[in-house]
Amino acid sequence: MKKVCICTLGCRVNQYESVSIGEALQKKGFLVTKDEEGCDYYLLNTCSVTGESQRQSRQLARRFASRGKVAVIGCASQNQKEDFLSIPGVFYVGGCANKLAVADAIAEDRGGELVTSMEKLPYEPMSVSGTCELFSTCRAYLKIQDGCSGKCTYCIIPTLRGKTRSRNGEEIFEEATRLVKAGYREIVLTGIETSAYNKLPLWDLISRLGDLEPLGLARVRLGSLSIGSLTPAFFEAMKNTPNFMPHLHLSIQSGSTEILRLMKRPYTAESAMERILSLKEALPHVQLSGDFITGFPRETEEDYLATERFVQESGMMHVHAFPYSERAGTPAAEMEGSVPKEIRKARCARLNAVSALQKKQIMDTFTGKIVKVLTEKIKNGVAIGHTEEFMECTFPAESTAVGRVTEVAVSGNENGRLMGNERK
Repeated sequence: MKKVCICTLGCRVNQYESVSIGEALQKKGFLVTKDEEGCDYYLLNTCSVTGESQRQSRQLARRFASRGKVAVIGCASQNQKEDFLSIPGVFYVGGCANKLAVADAIAEDRGGELVTSMEKLPYEPMSVSGTCELFSTCRAYLKIQDGCSGKCTYCIIPTLRGKTRSRNGEEIFEEATRLVKAGYREIVLTGIETSAYNKLPLWDLISRLGDLEPLGLARVRLGSLSIGSLTPAFFEAMKNTPNFMPHLHLSIQSGSTEILRLMKRPYTAESAMERILSLKEALPHVQLSGDFITGFPRETEEDYLATERFVQESGMMHVHAFPYSERAGTPAAEMEGSVPKEIRKARCARLNAVSALQKKQIMDTFTGKIVKVLTEKIKNGVAIGHTEEFMECTFPAESTAVGRVTEVAVSGNENGRLMGNERK
């Protein structure tokens, strides 16, 4: 039996697509693994959201090519296919269209260059059933949407992924049902721009997945959301869907209205904060995390400090902060007022420090409380999982098992993790 190593960089959509391709390869008789040793083929699903992710994609392609035949797909190869075509050992280069074709190419040992235009493409049908080890044993990603029609000045992804297109709702429910029957306890709905899903209202999609709770779907989560999704109807769906978890990850990017204007984000810092405060009024127990960029062109120290204040005033539990990275072909790459890279990185470190302190303060409030933890793995007698609020938690694995939701009495926290013991 021939062996294929699948390596995935970047977003949850990429991870979902790698699993779908992995299942297709399994059906063709291949052993699919994440283990690099002794493989006949290597499939690299790449990322191009930053210059660093593009560089890492090339680096991994070269490393795999020293071991066996390499097929490359995804955003980095869509963006700069020549970089991968020039690597000896890379026999197949695809992009972001018709990704499933790589399974046939590997099965038939048929190489080529299949990077095509992303204009006017339909949604590519993909599905997963949970038979591939690339997923965790109890949490599955479920892709509902692809592409982005946004015009953010810093982002190359709409060019690489094409315009937004959504998956049929019934297909989503059928796949979710299959995954639950396969034993998955948590499903994360994901897309390149999850909030752009348009086959039915996002809040309706959430509500309907609540019907799967009796089958064993303990938790439903969403991928990164835009501020525009925070509506009264959305709040009601969160309240009334028993298995929808009280945590949201928001794509904010800056706490400065001027920088948001330069980014061409469709809101101001003030309107974003208003939506967040409305959410917290409707659901006070909800925890938030968010994406932020530091050092965008023309960002002043005051602009940066506005982002710090935004993180603090919105009560973010966690921040994903990135120093701005120029992407060739985007309007921001041509803007005047470039911020020196060392300042971008320093501001990113400062924001992460603010976030870490705030996370510690929020976690301190959970000491003495009972939380529900979905056990995701057990190592050396210690269970590791996440609470409903998406806080990582560890506790001695006395009676729990992977895939089980356990009540844990929190005794404290350390290094960004809650700690406790199973409730007696």
